This record gives sequence, C-alpha cells and structure tokens, in this order.
Amino acid sequence: MSQEHRTSQKLRFAKLHLDELRNYQRKASGDDFERAHQEAFLAQLFGAYSSFLQELNAIFNCALDTNGVTLGNMRRVLLQRGAPTDVLSCLYRLAEENNSWFNLAKVFRDVTTHYAGIPISFYVGGPEDGRFALKHPITLAELPGDAFETMQHWLDSMEKLISELRKQAQDSVPPTNA
Repeated sequence: MSQEHRTSQKLRFAKLHLDELRNYQRKASGDDFERAHQEAFLAQLFGAYSSFLQELNAIFNCALDTNGVTLGNMRRVLLQRGAPTDVLSCLYRLAEENNSWFNLAKVFRDVTTHYAGIPISFYVGGPEDGRFALKHPITLAELPGDAFETMQHWLDSMEKLISELRKQAQDSVPPTNA
C-alpha cells in the first residue's frame, strides 16, 4: 500500500466516523458510542496528517526513519541540502496560528487523546432546539455553528490541505535522470 493511499484511507475513516455520528439516533447523549466516534474521528483526521508527513518524507527523499518523521526533522534535512521548504513552512504556520482550523482541531485531538472528552452544548427547546455545539476544551467557549458542521469543516480543510500541499511538494522536486 502506498503512503498516499494510506493517507486517503485515514481521511475516509474519519469521514466514516463522522457519518456514523451524524446518523446516530441519540445525538449529544454523551454515551460511549458517541464519545468513541468523536475521538476516533479526531484520531483518524490527525492520522491522515501523520501519514501525509510520511508521504512528504518520501517525496522529498529525506530518508528519515518512520518514527523520526517530524516537520522539524524534515526541515533540518532539507535545509542541509539547501532545498526549499515552502510546504513544511505552510504546515508550521497553520499549526502555530492560534485561530486556524488546524490548530483548533489539534487542540481537540490532543485533549481527547491525553486527558478528557470533548465538551459539548446541547440545546433543548427554544429557537436552537436540538443544536449540538462543540466547546473549546480549554476555554470552554462554545464554538459557532453545529458540531457536525465544525467537524465536516475540519475534514474538508484537511482533505484540501493535503491535496494542495501534495501537489506542491511533487511539483517542487526536480525529476530524476534515468
């Protein structure tokens, strides 16, 4: 299986978990099925990101050991060669930008991986009856919109990011002479 195929597979797995959540009859129940699918969605979403880093390791021929593939390690290898790192710089900026979708989704993934479930708001009655919203796991501020819309946005954004940066990375590597 190619690394690109694995990255795409992880994105499909994230979509599968999100679809199952969307179709679940007991929305915002906080039960184990729902919590497991929320956390699995985030794990698969960032599994796709990790798999994409493995792709970049191969595309840029960094020759890093699988366990040593990080943005920092790839950047060091490319800087030693004097090679451009625009793709890696874009990923760094996105991860460090406090208001980016990537940074926010990563905060949710980190919290669910290490110490707590996803805080949610569920509205009963009134004009927003049935609305299910995510709360920032650290500030507990409610995110705008519906939880499913937010997670779909993260998935769509990750798919777009990977697609665009994959092409940019492939186009930046000069062809090899046979």
